[in-house]
Amino acid sequence: MAVNEDLQLPYTMDRHQLETPYQARVLRTDVNRTLPTYIPDLLEESTLAMEGRFRNGSDTSMVTPVFDTMTHLVARISNRVIFGPELCRNEKFLQSVIHFAETTPLIAAPIQWSPYALRPVVYFILTSILGGKKQALKYIVPYLEKYKEQSADQERAWLLSEHIMCNALPGESVQGIATRLINIEFGSIHTSSIFITQALFEIAILPKEGVERMRAEVQDALETEGGWNKASVDKFYMIESALREVGRYHGLMHFALPRFTMIHTNLDDGTYVPPGYKVAIDMKAVHFDPEIYPDPHICDLFRFSKLRAQEGAANKYGFATVDSHYLPFGAGRHSCAGRQFASLELRIMLAHILLEYNIDLPPGLTERPNNVLFNGAIIPDPKAQLVFTPKSRKRSM
Repeated sequence: MAVNEDLQLPYTMDRHQLETPYQARVLRTDVNRTLPTYIPDLLEESTLAMEGRFRNGSDTSMVTPVFDTMTHLVARISNRVIFGPELCRNEKFLQSVIHFAETTPLIAAPIQWSPYALRPVVYFILTSILGGKKQALKYIVPYLEKYKEQSADQERAWLLSEHIMCNALPGESVQGIATRLINIEFGSIHTSSIFITQALFEIAILPKEGVERMRAEVQDALETEGGWNKASVDKFYMIESALREVGRYHGLMHFALPRFTMIHTNLDDGTYVPPGYKVAIDMKAVHFDPEIYPDPHICDLFRFSKLRAQEGAANKYGFATVDSHYLPFGAGRHSCAGRQFASLELRIMLAHILLEYNIDLPPGLTERPNNVLFNGAIIPDPKAQLVFTPKSRKRSM
């Protein structure tokens, strides 16, 4: 309920999908079970997309606006397994879903500040200016209609969108299914772009021996497990540690797990909270607790890989693992349904970047860029740049 209010989901998404959010169940069950089958497609699209962005036929280093670039790459690579090659390489479609992901929080804030009676009018005015979900739906609805017309015996890849289609409610419109997929687009693009951008900023200031350790671990996993597969990706411990650490250190929001009180509530410390009030957890108090995280004010990309090694716990401290001391993905049964997909995609993307490119700050800079704050959200500086140099070529800067 609190998230619905923060993002004004009855307007920015769809009221009906909030009442029957089966897309979250499908992500947790059908999609998670088939994640290993997505690895070849995610790797191929990562290779093609990054080749175009960071090489583009040139032998020179490229100074790249990181957040915008990662947002575009995440949108393209995610949509490879949501809809397939046709849509994921359609630049107009990608721009429409990226625009939707970026403007949804901007649209939600003025709606939230408006009286209830005026919210439909405010939404109409804002989407007339900013677009909302309409532009992306112009591409997704025809795609789904084409899918429904295909014969049942036609061989296709088992895409994420097909999982949603197969679990649609009886009589649900194509427009309704498309809006559910828009919901998934928002989560996959917005959150994943922030995580990978923060990780790249931290890798850019990491001592070179640390970067080489990460590369060596990836290469060793690929060699011992016979290439890119679930077993090898699951051994990218340092990459997973880096992603988890930027989630702890930088986070996504200042406050987590927002809830509206439904009844009179007395907290353990004697605080009284009346019905109708919004409460949330202070992320910094949790993520910077020195009893849990020694030296919490240091962003140590290897914090969790070292803990794994010390405790001999290969399956512990994963990027997508949620517990009471790590809250970027929420907690309990309401935790992010798509976090396993995001974890797989980001591990593949970062591993590919590390193997193929050197990452540096632009000349003259020695510190990573500061974050930008908006309405409680923590966002990497959208103007900040990094230098990407193909490893197989000499630097020419």
